[in-house]
Amino acid sequence: MKAIKQFFLRPWLYLIIFLLGTMLKFYKLNSRYYWIDEICTIQHTSGILERQYPDLIPINEIKNINYYHDLLHLNKQNYTIGKQFRGLATSPSLSPAHYALLIFWHRIAGDDYLDYRLFTIVCFVLAAFFLFLLTKTLFRSRLTAWIVVSLFSISPFIHVYIQEARYYILWVGLIALLNYLFLQAAKLNKPRWWILYSIIGILSLYTSFLSGLVIIGHLFYIFLLKKELRLNYFVYLVIILLFYLPWIYSIIVYKDEILNSLCWQIRTAGRQFFWEPIAWQLYGFAHIFVSMENHLWTCYELLRGNLPQDLIISLVFSILVVSLLLVMLIHFISKSAKSTLYFIALIFLPTVLFFYIMDIVRNGYLSPTWRYHLVNFTVIILIVSNYLSEKISVGKHLFTGIYIGLVILGIVSIFHISKFRCWSAFEKPCLQRIKEAQLFSNNEKPLLITNYAHWQGLNGFYGLITQCESENIDILRASSDIQNVKDMLTHKIYTDIYVVYASNELIQNLKSQFGERMESLEIEGISPIWQINLDENNFLDN
Repeated sequence: MKAIKQFFLRPWLYLIIFLLGTMLKFYKLNSRYYWIDEICTIQHTSGILERQYPDLIPINEIKNINYYHDLLHLNKQNYTIGKQFRGLATSPSLSPAHYALLIFWHRIAGDDYLDYRLFTIVCFVLAAFFLFLLTKTLFRSRLTAWIVVSLFSISPFIHVYIQEARYYILWVGLIALLNYLFLQAAKLNKPRWWILYSIIGILSLYTSFLSGLVIIGHLFYIFLLKKELRLNYFVYLVIILLFYLPWIYSIIVYKDEILNSLCWQIRTAGRQFFWEPIAWQLYGFAHIFVSMENHLWTCYELLRGNLPQDLIISLVFSILVVSLLLVMLIHFISKSAKSTLYFIALIFLPTVLFFYIMDIVRNGYLSPTWRYHLVNFTVIILIVSNYLSEKISVGKHLFTGIYIGLVILGIVSIFHISKFRCWSAFEKPCLQRIKEAQLFSNNEKPLLITNYAHWQGLNGFYGLITQCESENIDILRASSDIQNVKDMLTHKIYTDIYVVYASNELIQNLKSQFGERMESLEIEGISPIWQINLDENNFLDN
């Protein structure tokens, strides 16, 4: 038994788990659907407004698919760093720091779609290091820090966003660093720590305005436990706010566009009960450690009152994990030092209350949108790791088994969720685009006719483009009143012609030109696209 205890006190065990978790970040990294938010990441990085991208594509001209790809391959566009920053400064965004860093990243690492996801993996490694520093400083335990790093690396829900070209993991890492610097500054009260805290505070706000909730927690901590530092902290807080003030002004100027982009967060039917937002947040905590379903889609199915049969096993696991978390939370509250308890509570509760109040007031979906809770998810990992560390360090083998169980559940969950090509609330439309992309990619020389009449516009069409594996696809961006399409295709040989994401006006126009040659085509029962039939020589006779 003593040998087992000593085995689990050694850091190399947790380092191996961390390395395994890191390697899993590359598993099927390129097979996941590149969804609209990731397309927006590249567009914001370019400095060109999302609404301006359609202006870059000529109307009523046939372009090869590589023309579309090249618009998002920023190194081929010869944009200057200054131009990208000027464009970013005038774009409506709540996370500009992420795009600012990517301006340099795509020049160094590459501008392929996958390269932007690789940046997130680099952020994950840095976030793990910052979490190690934070945990060791907060709990004064290297064992706890190693457990935190290991559980963070194999958390299935966090794994999803480590494989995505978005800002969330960068934000998690910056908040971990911000908390570490705050503890150091509050303890040592040296100018260099406060200056570093201010710099990271500014950067974290520019990464996500939700960082303000953590800073508010720090403010309460100072006023409750460090009264002698009130004036000092207030000075640096003013500095942080002054540097963030230009972006506050930008948010105010573009508030209508920002609110419009977030309109999906509002329920369109029915009021929720007062307990629902808390229940959704609590249910989300289970997915830190176990996920047996594509929960982002399942979450919205549950909101509609549906309970898929394959969700029952996942619910059982989730209930067990949540029950375990509640036991650990009660222990943490009763046994922790006052300063540690206050610190954890004051960086955790503001976010919980903010999402709760916003959902009640706006009748919204913030509480079940768990990607916004990733910082709080890491706080839960801190609490769990501290509890397990205390038990493992004194040879409680039951809790050694619980740790092993959490690791196994996490790894199994990662392999399970890797089966899903789409990991968003729009799973069904994503799957449709993947099937369409397979059809076009397997075609020798197809032509796609479109005017992006899709509720996501050009970006929705880009979701299709990124899934196409063939370079032999041509695309005609057509106006609704385009005439003489047959003349445009003279001397061009296509194996098939498809009309995709087209408005009713364009479809009716093409029907008038091609008559019976144009027919509806269904792909495995999903929404139809249109096909223009060719003769045996692969061209249109007149």
